[in-house]
Amino acid sequence: MNRSVPRCLCYMALVWLGLPLALASPNDDLGDHPQFAHGMDIRTQIIDGVPVVFHYGQVRPDFDAIPDSTRKRIALSQNWQFRFDPEGKGETENWAGTQAPTDSWTAVTVPHCWDMMPGGRFHDWSDRSPSNPPLYDGAGWYRLKFQHEATSGKRHRLEFLGIPQRARIFLNGKEVALHEGGGQPFSIDVTEQLRPGLNLLAVKVIRRPNYQGYRPGGGEPAEITQVHGPHPKAPDLWPYAGITREVSLVSENPVTIRKALLRTANGRLESAIVIANHGNEARRLSLELNCDALAGRPASVEVDISAGGVRVIRIDAALKSTAGYWTPETPTLHRIVARLRQSDKLVDEWTGNLGIREFRVDGARLLLNDRPIFLKGVAMYEETQSRGAALLSEDHRTLLRLCRDAGANFIRLQVTQRNPEVYREADRQGFLLTGEWGGFWYREASMDAQTRDSQSVFQSLARCAIWDLVNHPSVALWCTHNESHQFCPEYGRFVAKATELVRELDWQRRPVSWAAWHPHMGQPEFRHADVVGFNEYRGAMDPFERLEPDMRRVTAENPGKPLIILENGSWARPGKRGGVHEKDTEDWQADLLRRQHEVLVHHSPPLAGYTYWILVDYRSRKFYTANPESNGYSNMGLYGLDGRPKLVRDVFRDLVWPGK
Repeated sequence: MNRSVPRCLCYMALVWLGLPLALASPNDDLGDHPQFAHGMDIRTQIIDGVPVVFHYGQVRPDFDAIPDSTRKRIALSQNWQFRFDPEGKGETENWAGTQAPTDSWTAVTVPHCWDMMPGGRFHDWSDRSPSNPPLYDGAGWYRLKFQHEATSGKRHRLEFLGIPQRARIFLNGKEVALHEGGGQPFSIDVTEQLRPGLNLLAVKVIRRPNYQGYRPGGGEPAEITQVHGPHPKAPDLWPYAGITREVSLVSENPVTIRKALLRTANGRLESAIVIANHGNEARRLSLELNCDALAGRPASVEVDISAGGVRVIRIDAALKSTAGYWTPETPTLHRIVARLRQSDKLVDEWTGNLGIREFRVDGARLLLNDRPIFLKGVAMYEETQSRGAALLSEDHRTLLRLCRDAGANFIRLQVTQRNPEVYREADRQGFLLTGEWGGFWYREASMDAQTRDSQSVFQSLARCAIWDLVNHPSVALWCTHNESHQFCPEYGRFVAKATELVRELDWQRRPVSWAAWHPHMGQPEFRHADVVGFNEYRGAMDPFERLEPDMRRVTAENPGKPLIILENGSWARPGKRGGVHEKDTEDWQADLLRRQHEVLVHHSPPLAGYTYWILVDYRSRKFYTANPESNGYSNMGLYGLDGRPKLVRDVFRDLVWPGK
């Protein structure tokens, strides 16, 4: 599309002049509109009686499938180039084309986030240009040239494990997809655009601003209120930007097993195998399902699928009475394999892990495999001091080790869907997790828009998360939003829609909860919840004396339901010591947790879970939590930036809860 004025310049003029975002063009990449969410075309279709999630017109694939012989995966991590685009020249100068000049580009490796590039000053609001990458909001471009060997009869897709926040994807100069979100992986069929030999992949990444211009003389800039984004205002985190997770090129046969939905109950495995035929001919195939936990021979059925068709095949089978169960103490995983054959020739194979476990609500208790369990948890962001959000596998394992050292059996993965590696590693290590996707601090207008629009970013990310995480034994309950405005009628409809999406799509029927701003003020709408979840900061941000009355009232107003505190904590500058009444010291932070526990332990049950905010000190754009003197970090962690524990870590580790 030709434009007389670049999109970024139009947008920045609005921001710096203090004009509302609503005046921005609908085609503005940074504007407040649902264009990118709608462009992902994420929807649910009922296939053979089973809800199936589609993305970009195809069944959303399984990003957790174990590599097998029928797929070829090439990592696209090296030899990328990056360039900021503050003036909006990228499209007018065709940076996605093969003839674009390569000067002024920087060599980078993916995963990559531009916040961590040299020169970053995380709280120098006087400089929001590319010379200060963490506070630059706008567009940045990534380019990669790669070779592709032609293979007859194969389909090809680009797989991105995560790009915050918006993106335009180009292959060989042609735009092939729009993306919005950040947490959810996504896959794009590029069979028709991919060329034998040299190819050019270009990604325009767009970070939308949270604040208007810098105020001369200091102070917090005015926030920009949004309606259609994942976060209507600046969230209490750092909105890292870039290609922050891995990218791959996947080649596979035209007929594929896109997903296997698994659940166990009453000594049986119930499965729904989703098969897609991207070829031009109808096929008759044999589907076989095998697992070391099954009793008897592998189950096998015949499948007819039309050209371009999708089928969901149900296979139920008995489990061995000796099959090991998944628990935090013994996280047993069974290998499960589904194979498609035609005349004994292997057409496709899907391999995954099965964890046999049942997590459910029983009155005011939570039960795991029919035994009471208390969720002793910590919240965790996806960032490190050195890499920002562009984490590697060893970074995820390090964060989980800190959770283990703190004595947690439960982790709240707050607000966004995480790298698939996090869930796989939690499965292996025996952690219980929340499944989350967004809904951070929504207000009236945003809740109304996200509820009414079936392809809003909130509903789209929900479908992705529920579909992607369904088989993980570590994912124990859904947390559908965080501290959205519970003082308006829009809130009730918003909460009901989120619960409806979970009920529709979760094959394992997990409990639903959310992190309410307050346990009883306004209309928390806990009638839609299986587990009453809320955030509680008495003693840190509110008078401590209100904690006991809060607990009594929320119990009385929600009889027979379990309660879970999904955030609770305070702050301390690492190494700062003092009296227990001196805020910002490690002594005060540790003593407050002791006193809070003395109150809370007498309310368990119905209190069935407690989550400390947060595992490690974190960066935030919120001025009331982030510390400008520590380059934008909030000091609310059990651990400091270097991974050293504060006094509160030992207090948390030694806390004893009923049922733990």
